[in-house]
Order: sequence, then structure tokens, then C-alpha cells
Amino acid sequence: MNIKILLVQLETIAGDIEKNINKVNYLLEQSNYHSADLIILPELWTTGWDCPNFNKYSEELFKSRTFNFLKNLAIKFNSNIIGGSAIIHKNGEKDRNTCIIFDRKGNFITTYDKFHLFSHRGQSEGTYLEEGKTPVIVNTDIGKIGISICYDIRFPELFRLYTFKGADFIVNMAAWPKQYTDEYVTLSKARAIENQTYFVSCCLTGHINQTFSFSGHSFVTDYKGNVIASLNEEEKVLEAEINLDDMREYRKQMPILSDTKENYKILET
Repeated sequence: MNIKILLVQLETIAGDIEKNINKVNYLLEQSNYHSADLIILPELWTTGWDCPNFNKYSEELFKSRTFNFLKNLAIKFNSNIIGGSAIIHKNGEKDRNTCIIFDRKGNFITTYDKFHLFSHRGQSEGTYLEEGKTPVIVNTDIGKIGISICYDIRFPELFRLYTFKGADFIVNMAAWPKQYTDEYVTLSKARAIENQTYFVSCCLTGHINQTFSFSGHSFVTDYKGNVIASLNEEEKVLEAEINLDDMREYRKQMPILSDTKENYKILET
């Protein structure tokens, strides 16, 4: 069975949730795609990457414009939605970088809170937000999907865990800096190859201010590290098709995962 995936790559307008919602609507309408099995948006597409203002942008989960928009998008396209991320406040806890997920009928499934916060290279995400408490695999009608956001991609242990827990493929949503685009591409391919899985990478593009630009280059990598669909830096919807049966057959031919040891003990001399 082929699974049709749409990735929405856009340039955000800093802090303007309504205009960014309108932009996503416009890009999808211009794409002429009327259905999909899965739609994915980038990290912080609602507001952009702007650490000192994160708490100002915070929304209450079930009352938020973002929640309602994604719910309606799922119904309109009859598609599962992995909603990128937004700054979300839940149950009296500190704000988090949160992905909201819906099924095809617009039923809320769950959220994933970014597990690794990025506070390096002059950024300070961990100062303003609280990290997530657990990784998340989402059960959908197209398979089990491992969820990750941006900096999570640098921690291969997370993706190995997803694979051994039965994830059929993995998604990473990012607001990756343009000057480090090569790192993002390399890491995405590495996570795909080492876990013999499709890896879907959806990133912001353009500028958030005069000093910070995003990489774009959203793409889908197959279980051998081959790029099967990609964008450059344009604002556009990318369509890709994946086939889990092909992936499973390849795993039988190259049983790397089953050859993995439960424990790797090191002899120090």
C-alpha cells in the first residue's frame, strides 16, 4: 500500500498565528492536492523561532486557534495531521514546544512535547520552555509513527527506541538554521539508514528576522538513505509516497535490526 504524505514548507511571520494559518491554507489550496494520508507541518510554523518571545506566543491547548485549525484541516483533507509545533500551555505546567496530532476524522489523538530543548549556538529554548517527559509513537490507520522535533534528531538513541518499539516510520519537524543545512540532511539520512526506516523531514524556510534564516530543504528519505522527494528553499507543499511493504522486504534481506545485540559491553584495557 502506498501512503501519500504532504509536507508544508513555509516562511513564518513572527508571532502572527492568524497570518501563518492563512498562509498554510493558501499553500495547500495552491497545491491542488485534495486528499492525503498524512499532512505534516514544520516546527513552530505558528510563530517562528523566537526564544525570548515564546511565552508571549503561548496558547491553551484545547482553546487554541492552532488546535481548531488542525482539527478542521484533518476533516477537510480526510488526512491524519502531525501539526508541526506551537508554544502550548497545559494544565498549569510551564509552556512547551508541542506537536498536536489528529486522525482523519478530526479526532484529537495526542500531543508530543519536544524531548530535547536547544540552548546552544546563542539560542535559549530551555530558558523559556519545559522539556517533554516522554517520546511518543502515534498509532494511525497508516501505521505507527515515531514523532520528533528538530534537535531531537541529534540523539540516535531516541530513534532506535522508536524502531524497536515498532514505529513504521519516523517524522522530524524542524526550524533548522540555514547555515547548518548540511548537518540536518546528513542526520536525517543517518537516522533512516541505521533504523532501516522512512524518515520524513519537514522544515521552515525563509527568515524570521534579519539575523536568523531557516534551511528549508524538507525531504523524505527511504530506508536505504535515498532521497525520494525534496524541496529547496521555496514555500511549497511537497508530495511523497512511501510503501511500508517495500521497507519490510528490505529488512528481511538486510536483517541489521535483528542482528543488533541487546547489550554492548566494552572491555577497557
